[in-house]
Amino acid sequence: MATDTVFESMTGDVDNISKKMPELHWQHPYKQGFATVAQGRSQEPVNLYYEMHGNGPRKVLFIMGLNTPCQAWDFQTSELAPTGENTIVTFDARGVGWTDGTWDSYNTTEWAKDVLELLDHLGWASEVHAVGYSAGGQVLQKMLLLSPQRFKSIALVSTTAGGTRPFTGAYTLISNLFVSDPHEQLRRLMRINYTKSWLDQRPDDDSSVDTNFERVFKKQLERNTRNRPQQIGGMVSQAIASMRHWVTASDLAKIRSFGIPTLVATNTWDNFVHTSHSFYLRDHLQPDVFMVFEDTGHVIPTAKYKEFNSALVQLWTKAETPDLINN
Repeated sequence: MATDTVFESMTGDVDNISKKMPELHWQHPYKQGFATVAQGRSQEPVNLYYEMHGNGPRKVLFIMGLNTPCQAWDFQTSELAPTGENTIVTFDARGVGWTDGTWDSYNTTEWAKDVLELLDHLGWASEVHAVGYSAGGQVLQKMLLLSPQRFKSIALVSTTAGGTRPFTGAYTLISNLFVSDPHEQLRRLMRINYTKSWLDQRPDDDSSVDTNFERVFKKQLERNTRNRPQQIGGMVSQAIASMRHWVTASDLAKIRSFGIPTLVATNTWDNFVHTSHSFYLRDHLQPDVFMVFEDTGHVIPTAKYKEFNSALVQLWTKAETPDLINN
């Protein structure tokens, strides 16, 4: 591991620093591995950690958001991998989880190239259904501009083509650096990622806790056992890459011209991406599906995972059946 300040936070278990990869215990088929990316594009090559869930014929790529490990897709992999229909790839971006990365100057275009090189490593040259959430949606936009022929369908979730961000999210991320208790850091982030009403509700799929707040908190602590603490250089470098992101109206018109079946999803209360930015994407991309999730907050894939997963499967099915997408 490169010498750097370890961000002592809710991002992972310090005991994992000496390990090479996490221990997984999924019931469905899965694989773990590393792909060497960014050779000649970075200070040094990046060993990018990925997981492959399921063994179905449909190829699905999930691209996670800012400074968040691939374990955050648990609600998708646990539901969609066991069906036998999907092979799902998730990964840790530079400086996150089990992937190399510390202080580095890169942007979302370089980030996108990392992911395209991961797809090359896997031999996924076409027919890929891609889902980009938050900063992952920014990366997916750049991937589309670089290699549109790879994609069978795309989903852009709680994301932006560029521009200003809400103050609350940025302030909380920065101020969390000065909070010594990792559990309090996590609680602060949860309160700005999800609506209070949703956090206070009783979960409909976990009788061991009384509220969604307890459920998400418990889930995050479990995920930490499969993750490493993030280095501050990796955290800041990725944040800067996301903040610098920009895709023009002309770029969006180009993406639309590819004719790839598209879903754009947003919410009604978001402290990390202005919801209006998704409406901007809707206006310029004219997606096949546009969804607004009520009472969720930023993290739609967790708060509304059942509805979200169902919408993805419908998109994928229609994309694979041209007569359906045209009707």
